[in-house]
Amino acid sequence: MDDRGTSAVIAHETDREGPVCWCGERGLRPFSPAYALCTTCGTLVARHGLTPEAAAVADDDRAFYGKDYWLSHQTNDLGNPDITRRARTDLSDRCMHWLRTLMGYKAPPARVLEIGCAHGGFVALLRWAGYDATGLELSPWVVDYARETFGVPVLLGPVEAQPVAEGSLDAIVLNDVVEHLPDPRATLAACARLLKPDGVLVVQMPSYPEGASFEQLRAGNSPFLHLMDGKEHLNLFSPRAARLLFERLGFSAIEFVRAHFDVHDMYVIAGRLPLVRTDPEALARTMMTPEQRVKLAWLDLLGEVELLQADRAARLDVIQRLDAECAARLDVIQRLEGAARQARADAAAARSECERLVGELRTRAATGSLTRKLMGLPRRAARYLKRSMRPRSVG
Repeated sequence: MDDRGTSAVIAHETDREGPVCWCGERGLRPFSPAYALCTTCGTLVARHGLTPEAAAVADDDRAFYGKDYWLSHQTNDLGNPDITRRARTDLSDRCMHWLRTLMGYKAPPARVLEIGCAHGGFVALLRWAGYDATGLELSPWVVDYARETFGVPVLLGPVEAQPVAEGSLDAIVLNDVVEHLPDPRATLAACARLLKPDGVLVVQMPSYPEGASFEQLRAGNSPFLHLMDGKEHLNLFSPRAARLLFERLGFSAIEFVRAHFDVHDMYVIAGRLPLVRTDPEALARTMMTPEQRVKLAWLDLLGEVELLQADRAARLDVIQRLDAECAARLDVIQRLEGAARQARADAAAARSECERLVGELRTRAATGSLTRKLMGLPRRAARYLKRSMRPRSVG
């Protein structure tokens, strides 16, 4: 790892007695070397993560979330593709899933802000689909990259500092962002103020499988383990903790929908009013121009691809479960075969012992028969036989 933000992290370790959960709980239980567990709400809290000062981008060349975060850090430290490749592959992958999910709750031309837009590809996709979409990032370098690569509007700096009117947005999207926030409750509260009364928060974040210990996660090689980066992933929410967070922010309507990476993520739609699903047919009737018809056909094709992917994932899950069952049954068969071999060996040993005993009994029976015959002879003959059987003396 590089030393970006190191001094702030060290100060973070020594300036306070221990981590404090977003819910206000201080008595956290040790969970792993990097995290403590809040049993009150079910959140893993980084023990020595980035401070708010280290998470800010005052110097794009030295800040943790500055230019190098998108270049060397992603590839060298995290093993991810670089941002240039992600700007292409994300469009046909996660961005399409995010688009279809959002369209299920807010139809174009809704006004949308994506916080943490990275290369700007999802903002471009939203605008292509008819949304009035804008991105937001902290690094001047990545803001320029998104503007130049996709030609989209991107705000620079924290959401709390933006000149966006309160109550003006239909949706705010935070994909893989909340776990990075030093104060998620305060930042999401600022987001809530920018939403219209019927606006929604759309949030993708890691999902801590509450109840599982660190040892159990390691024993099962859980995919969640690679998200336990205690430096930048400051809060890892369980579904219970996520629900509590949104409820405390005044969002009473909360739905958990399928995440793109559902093996370790959750995807949450939260609103202050009851959530209303978009009618696909009604949406289609609003897209009547030639360009819109092409977009609609493309989205329909994407839907079919997602169905095929979901079917493939379900079949793969069945295959994996059957493989596990076969492995378990094979283990039983192998143990039974071992027991059968031992039983056969025991039976062979028992037969050998039986044959030995039978031979011994036969010998004893033969000896007993001779004795009985001798006892049946007249006494004079018996004495004769005994004398004749004695060894003769020599000399």
